[in-house]
Amino acid sequence: MFAPYSAPELQRTGAASDVPLQRALREQQTLLDSAGVGIVFLRQRSVVRCNQRYAEIFGHAAAQDLVGVSTETFYPSRDAFRELGRMAYPVLAQGQTFRMERQLRRRDGSLFWGSLTGRLINPQDTTEGSIWILDDIDEQKRAHAELGAAVREKQLLFDSAMVGIVFLKDRNLTRCNRYFEQMLGYSAGELAGSSSRRWYGSEAAWKDAGRRCYPVLNAGQTYAGELELCHKDGTPVVCDVRAKSIDPADPSLGSIWIAVDITERKRAQALLASAHEDLERQVQDRTRELRETVDNLHREINERKADQERIYWLAHYDALTGLPNRALLAERAQHAIRVAQENQTPLALIFLDLDHFKHVNDSLGHRVGDALLVEIAKRLRAVVRERDTVSRLGGDEFILLLPGANAHGAARVAGKLQEASRQHYQIGHHELTMAPSMGIALFPQDGTDFDTLTQSADVAMYRAKLDGRNTFKFFTPEMQAQSVRALQLENALRRALERGQLHLHYQPQMSLTTGAVRSVEALVRWQHPQLGNVSPAEFIPIAENSGQILQIGEWVLRTALAQLKDWHAKGFSGLTMAVNLSAIQFRQPQLPELVSRMLAEFGLPAQSLELELTEGVAVDDPHTAVSTMDQLHARGVRMSMDDFGTGYSSLSQLKRFQIFKLKIDQSFVRDLSDDGNDRAIVSAIIRMAQALGMRTTAEGVETPGQLAFLREQGCDEAQGYHFSRPLSAQELEAFMRTLPPH
Repeated sequence: MFAPYSAPELQRTGAASDVPLQRALREQQTLLDSAGVGIVFLRQRSVVRCNQRYAEIFGHAAAQDLVGVSTETFYPSRDAFRELGRMAYPVLAQGQTFRMERQLRRRDGSLFWGSLTGRLINPQDTTEGSIWILDDIDEQKRAHAELGAAVREKQLLFDSAMVGIVFLKDRNLTRCNRYFEQMLGYSAGELAGSSSRRWYGSEAAWKDAGRRCYPVLNAGQTYAGELELCHKDGTPVVCDVRAKSIDPADPSLGSIWIAVDITERKRAQALLASAHEDLERQVQDRTRELRETVDNLHREINERKADQERIYWLAHYDALTGLPNRALLAERAQHAIRVAQENQTPLALIFLDLDHFKHVNDSLGHRVGDALLVEIAKRLRAVVRERDTVSRLGGDEFILLLPGANAHGAARVAGKLQEASRQHYQIGHHELTMAPSMGIALFPQDGTDFDTLTQSADVAMYRAKLDGRNTFKFFTPEMQAQSVRALQLENALRRALERGQLHLHYQPQMSLTTGAVRSVEALVRWQHPQLGNVSPAEFIPIAENSGQILQIGEWVLRTALAQLKDWHAKGFSGLTMAVNLSAIQFRQPQLPELVSRMLAEFGLPAQSLELELTEGVAVDDPHTAVSTMDQLHARGVRMSMDDFGTGYSSLSQLKRFQIFKLKIDQSFVRDLSDDGNDRAIVSAIIRMAQALGMRTTAEGVETPGQLAFLREQGCDEAQGYHFSRPLSAQELEAFMRTLPPH
């Protein structure tokens, strides 16, 4: 019954290789059923399986009757059941075998003594259960008790028989019992008729005994005292002697003597006196040890309690910040939702994510990042009420649970969090600011359970990031639809490369002095068979957030360089290729090495590649940006700053960057004909670039008027629909062949 498969199941396998297994299992089953002891498999202290002997011991007819029965029914009381658990668990948990004799209860209520032996199947996972062996030792206990009584009776009889009995007349032996002869080392009958002088060590000792004993006997009294007799081999035998005349009225009839050998007793008394001193000393030592043991037990109990509290803390709180973790947050949220349902009160949940926190870890190290998280947690906790919960999910994500808060209250808290984030954090010698993006979900309209509310707030937080970060958004059903769309795109994007759905278009960048195509910008496009054309503005942020941008970016760079090599071979030797870099790509330490390796792979000069990065990429982490730019510049690769004028870079930063070209954002070019401010901005950018030795390219040129102004201001290049829309490689090649040679 302990085999993993029954016999019919094994037969159904039909495999010849199972025959030894079947035989082994039958032998095992026979062994278990024939065992003279009870064997049981327990899980959660309930019977999973047992053998027939185990069932019989408790008065059951069949082992199946006990399946699923709690072992508590086998004990005289619940306290006895729990006590065994407390005693067994520490031993079992260490992988050791637990043994104990215990009084148990049969089915009919009668008690009996059993010997228990138990061991965990897997000490690393107590849920796998344990195996116990039970032996009914009730009869042994009773027999042992009876045996003890018999031994005591025998010992009593033995002690009583350990006396020598002697009859003397005129101080000569008339008869004695066998023990007396043995006590003095004589064979049976050897002392018959002997004078009592024979068992004294000297004449003087014999006479002295006569002087002490016989006056008492002649007076009709009983003599009692100690006499030193002599063994046949000459060794002294100290005896406790009782003597009395057979007939006090006629002492001539002789006397009866009872002698008990107390030689060993005397020796034992001497040893006992010595041992008593040792015992007193041991008692004192043991008392001290017990006191120390008690102190250790108290200390262990306190440590155990502290460990339990620590375990609870670790299970419910974030180790870094001390804030409640997701488990404790879920418990509190469930309670808060229940209260909100019962009392018809509002409830809000804020999902908070720190903007660009990864930059701190990447540039300053995780120690600074962890210290910053601790300070942020303190500031978050200081903003909310005592009954609110601030929880850290992990990384730079936090959730705030606000019982009783409606939309207005949640917005007020989010505003206070934004205000608090404007104050800098002093971490060592670093002065840092960290802005949050927050999503707010309200109960019950945005979810009636914790998971749904969290998901809704997460979706709203994602929208806050898309809308520029450092803000908060309330969840709306439209966001959910967009979130589903984003998830759909993310999953589809993972297979887009291998399925050949991504391809490149190229837009020419025209020289305003020669009219030739000086360079082309590679633009990635995604054509999905079901979703159709997916805009880069939609899928690039998804690729960045999901980590797929590195693989896609490497593919774009490799494909663009391969195309450039092909064009060089077809006669367009002066053409250069511009490739956009995302912030994630630019922060990869291996970027310069990757670019050099690809240029070498296609045999292209470094100056034929132009890497475009946005203003924000460089400004977010200028120290890393300068280092990466220096490495790329040292390799001969040119860099341009895309969308210039839309970010927040300063001239002091710009002059540190190894920038070859500034690309004027199309938002300034669009209204050149009508907006004097845009004309002033574009003119200033061109003058500044010229002063810094940089080239300029205007984006989004669509009209002859825009082109004329740019040419007048000395802009070097332009791109836009006035010249050409983004084209496939074949279309762009045909376009370039239509232009006059330069």
